Amino acid sequence: MTRPYLSKPTRPWLTRSRADHEEARERILRDAARLLRGGLCAVCREREESESRWLGYFITESHTDEGVRARLVAAAGFCPPHTRHLLADASLPWLMPQVHDAALTGGRRLLDQERCRPAPCPACVTGRAAEQRALATLLRALDQPSILQAVLEAAVCLPHTGALAAQADMAHAVQMTTAARAHLDGPAPDYEVEWLAGSDPDAPHRPAWHTGLDALLPTETAHQRHSVLDRWDADAAMACCPLCLAQHRATHRFLTWATTATGRGQPAREETGLCPPHLHDLAALEGPNTTSVVQDNRDTWNRRLTRYQQLITAHRPDRRAANAYLLAIPRCNACDTHVTAGHRQTALLDAALLDPTRARTFEHAHGICLHHALTGPDTLAPHAYDILTARLALLRWEVDETLRKQDWHTRYEPRGNETTVTVRAPTLLDGRVYAGLPARDQGQPVARVQEQAPDEQGFGSVCRRAMEQRH
Repeated sequence: MTRPYLSKPTRPWLTRSRADHEEARERILRDAARLLRGGLCAVCREREESESRWLGYFITESHTDEGVRARLVAAAGFCPPHTRHLLADASLPWLMPQVHDAALTGGRRLLDQERCRPAPCPACVTGRAAEQRALATLLRALDQPSILQAVLEAAVCLPHTGALAAQADMAHAVQMTTAARAHLDGPAPDYEVEWLAGSDPDAPHRPAWHTGLDALLPTETAHQRHSVLDRWDADAAMACCPLCLAQHRATHRFLTWATTATGRGQPAREETGLCPPHLHDLAALEGPNTTSVVQDNRDTWNRRLTRYQQLITAHRPDRRAANAYLLAIPRCNACDTHVTAGHRQTALLDAALLDPTRARTFEHAHGICLHHALTGPDTLAPHAYDILTARLALLRWEVDETLRKQDWHTRYEPRGNETTVTVRAPTLLDGRVYAGLPARDQGQPVARVQEQAPDEQGFGSVCRRAMEQRH
């Protein structure tokens, strides 16, 4: 019996595997093209949109989810930029007491655990994950000429170009860094700061607080010339964390000096290195030195990319060491000023609390914020922690009272000053939210917001009426 001849074994799983691979490849190319269509910077925009979607869903739905609340408790609240985002939202009257409640719960728990560090902000975690996905998508599509050309034409900011180069193969890394250096040697584009530092959606909101810091600079100088303790008394008397106040005031003074100093007092090149957020803040000041300081940062990037190319094209290149060099966080003089001011103000606080008179005065002051208690030095005076514990206990009562009065069945009770805790709480939870300054608009209680479904008329109109009554 003759066996039938089979021309070729059939292997349908190979066909399916090849088709799946091609489909995945097409999907990656579509995603990469979509990322690059929106202009500078594709990766920053993906991160921001992911954070915005997460916060939008948090406002409307997920703030009641136990898992989300657990993450918020572990982080002791949101980071300052995302807290500012929520404070500017129409949901402020009814949502922020719940956010403050989670921050208080987590902060007290961390204090009881010998000042353990808080977990990262959950919105930031979501944004960083989206950022990594966007980088991975572009990286896998670099062999497509149109995608590579868009990256070479500065469709991605410099920090993310560096991140791509560190993960790409040698040829693509050389191409990207060469193109970036060519852009750095060319004329400055209109979007120069966004390209050098990446986009920063919080940057447009910070100058409003810098105006308040401007007013404090001459006052600090006058007090300092008379007596160091005069300056301390003035700081302690403000309704804000004196450590946050000193840090943001010193940083703002440095940036103001860097943009306005002339003659022999003008900053040297080694004094003008800035991290992305502080480069955005300096650009917003628009002083006579702003262009030269930004140019110094351009030159720093150029030298950095040149050295990276030398490392990866050496006879026996060590890509790991070269990538570590490229991705290392550069020194920021404004951040150094911020840290130094915090250390010096903390030392002054410890010294002032040794004076019984000033210690008693400080008992009636605002005191330090929870953020500094959790992240500050272990040498901070125990009396400062005791005062913070008392302030947090009062804040806890106000938050609980505000939450209780949100219930429909308490509508007959008068609304008192405890409802302004929505805007006052950040100065005690994290003074960085208001750039170290006291909260604004504390005078009027927040009106009741009735529980309604988030429809087009009810939800929006109720929130708008609440905000109008608050102001």
